[in-house]
Amino acid sequence: MRDSDLTKLLGWPGYRVYRHEINERAKKLKLWIRRKRGNRKWLCSGCGRKLEAAHDISEREVRDLPCLEFRTTVVVEVYRVCCPDCGIKIEKVP
Repeated sequence: MRDSDLTKLLGWPGYRVYRHEINERAKKLKLWIRRKRGNRKWLCSGCGRKLEAAHDISEREVRDLPCLEFRTTVVVEVYRVCCPDCGIKIEKVP
């Protein structure tokens, strides 16, 4: 299965799958996702201000989402932003 097909199945607007692993024996699916190109405005999770630069990037896992017969883990790239009002905060993720 292609990453673009998995992106459509996941259905998270503004994000795309760039890597995946399937363990058919254990019925596990792991997807790595990141923002689509051109989606480069970040929102401060503290005040909601729109920011144009990211401080750094880390990964967060959303685990045990059922997807058909597979237990699915989604690994999301999240950004920390440097807000002039709130300081360094994690971006607001929908």
